[in-house]
Amino acid sequence: MPLKVAVRYSSYCLSKKASCFILLLMFLGYSPFIIYDIYVTSVEVEFYNLHMEDVTDSANEYECVIPDYDPYDPHVTKYLSTSPVIQCGQPQPYLTYLDYDGFIHLNKTTIKNSGHDERDYECQYSEILRTNKSDDKFSLGIPQMFKETEKIQSSAFVLVKCFLKSADLVYESGHAYVPPPSAELYTASRRKSNDVDHPSVLIFGVDSMSRLNFVRQLPRTYHVLTNVLDAIVFKGMTKTGDNTFPNMMALLSGINVHKRNNKSNTLSVYKPTYFDDVPIVWDSFRASGYATMYNEDAPSLTVFNFHASGFKDQPTDYYVRPFWLALNSISSFHSKDSRCYGNTPKHMYLLDYIEQFAARMKNHRYFAFTFLTLLSHDDLNEVQVADSDFENMFLKMQQEGQLNNTIVIVLGDHGHRFSGIRKTDIGRVEERMPFLAVSLPTEFKDRYPHLVEGLKQNHNTLLSWFDFYEMLMDLAHNNLGKKSFVHRYGTIGSSPFRWISKNRTCEEAGIPDEYCICARERQLNTNDERVKTAARDLVAYINSDLLGSTVNEGVCSPLYLKRILGAQMLSLGAQVAQAKGFRVLYRVMVQVMPSKAMFEGTLEADAWNRQGNIVGDVNRINRYGNQSHCVSDKIVRLYCYCTDLLGGSHQNEAQQMTANYRSQVTYDLTEK
Repeated sequence: MPLKVAVRYSSYCLSKKASCFILLLMFLGYSPFIIYDIYVTSVEVEFYNLHMEDVTDSANEYECVIPDYDPYDPHVTKYLSTSPVIQCGQPQPYLTYLDYDGFIHLNKTTIKNSGHDERDYECQYSEILRTNKSDDKFSLGIPQMFKETEKIQSSAFVLVKCFLKSADLVYESGHAYVPPPSAELYTASRRKSNDVDHPSVLIFGVDSMSRLNFVRQLPRTYHVLTNVLDAIVFKGMTKTGDNTFPNMMALLSGINVHKRNNKSNTLSVYKPTYFDDVPIVWDSFRASGYATMYNEDAPSLTVFNFHASGFKDQPTDYYVRPFWLALNSISSFHSKDSRCYGNTPKHMYLLDYIEQFAARMKNHRYFAFTFLTLLSHDDLNEVQVADSDFENMFLKMQQEGQLNNTIVIVLGDHGHRFSGIRKTDIGRVEERMPFLAVSLPTEFKDRYPHLVEGLKQNHNTLLSWFDFYEMLMDLAHNNLGKKSFVHRYGTIGSSPFRWISKNRTCEEAGIPDEYCICARERQLNTNDERVKTAARDLVAYINSDLLGSTVNEGVCSPLYLKRILGAQMLSLGAQVAQAKGFRVLYRVMVQVMPSKAMFEGTLEADAWNRQGNIVGDVNRINRYGNQSHCVSDKIVRLYCYCTDLLGGSHQNEAQQMTANYRSQVTYDLTEK
């Protein structure tokens, strides 16, 4: 019985002097519930009122306001610098090359200029082969000696060595070419005349590339995309996970790899050992008669191989991984510039293959996923050295008609996670907002103007990788009408080919709370008691992960809160917030000792849990280098400061602290 009802009936009894014995019994029976209801309401209202003064928002309804910072805001310009141009030098002569048709040649001009006769050289090539049922090994075919131009045999990749007759190795390099499709694939993917309904799809990804940093570092490429290819750039694109894997899995499979622990309410990332049984979008394209290609330039960091084993069977028709493994195995004639393989910039191998593939497949349907990591992963500014190379690649393909019936998608997986810019408010936001541009071919736009309109309407809407998975599946299944013939292909997301409400929430887009860019946000003073509590809770949580397993016993040092670097409170706007169930998120950035590591975490608090519960991932925002050499677990590596780096008595102290932790003995996490 609600309190106001009970009060009304009590007043009636008193005024009428009627017998209310039964009503009084009912009231007394319900009173514990009434009291409890009053108590619950008062606690939640108190918590609500306490925080509403920090929530400043005049919107009449919930609408995600997409941040749109100036790429050259004065707060971030100090982190921008000019990278030195790549200078590979010539650690070895250019002795061989492989042409478009798969013929290997001796470079007679180089031989002539070397001061040696052609007969002085003995050159051989070995085909690079994928080891059966393994994604991490390659094998070499029997070396084939050659003097004249010769067609390589079955493989698309070769490793070449040349010796002088003195038996000295003077040259070692790798070559790749794109062979014509097999007879079966040729027939399936051959494009019929005026085949506008089945455009090819070329995805070119750049690791750790936000929209703002794309504008800064790649202005020539940005100009080609927006002015020559008429690409639409999506300003509301938001990542769905911390690093490459959860983001690209959302794009390529529609699968949310985050798993929530029902007890702790924390998120972890599920990564299978092998991915052969996971339906990837290229499987749908292949079923629709497309040739498929997959090419990443950093074999140790690829989407499906970083802390996993990739594929047992080759996943796509054209699969370049064995070539990159072979290139990394070359131990001779290294350039002084680490950005080179021998005489050649590493990224040019990727770009050359993309150009070859687009040329070979000009008259075929294809789906290609390519991803550049080596230049962009480790440094905010390094990728700028490839700007003109990216520009030239797209211009050449466009001018030669290779993009006439091709949808070009250029993307980043997330923004830069470790640069100093990440400590700024702008850097924190742009790290969550990767670059994404989509260029549609002219004939496709003419036939499907409603799809063009959909992309334009959604260019400033909150979007995630789950949405663009839906778009890729639309293309694979020829679902191009004004109305979709399916609700969706995955479990999250809506195809941006069609209008998406600007009132959608991060949850509806599949974006975890800690990466949501829509929450109303207020900077908090680092001396605020709420911030201090959240910071201590964050360090305690990290230590629980770090020290809670016997696997790491005595190996990793406990971490101590050194200082709070910054904090924000996140909440819904005042117009939509309600006292019942009201919650706030505190985002705190801390530095800990002895590692000097900087961490950022999001903690949730409500009226009943003033101690914050960690929401999602804890992000490390500076590099850990060799600090965690003593552990292999990918999560623990972010946190661990190996005790063998402490030395002597400090190491013994750390081991004792770990033992105390496991014995439930608390220790001080305040500043030391």
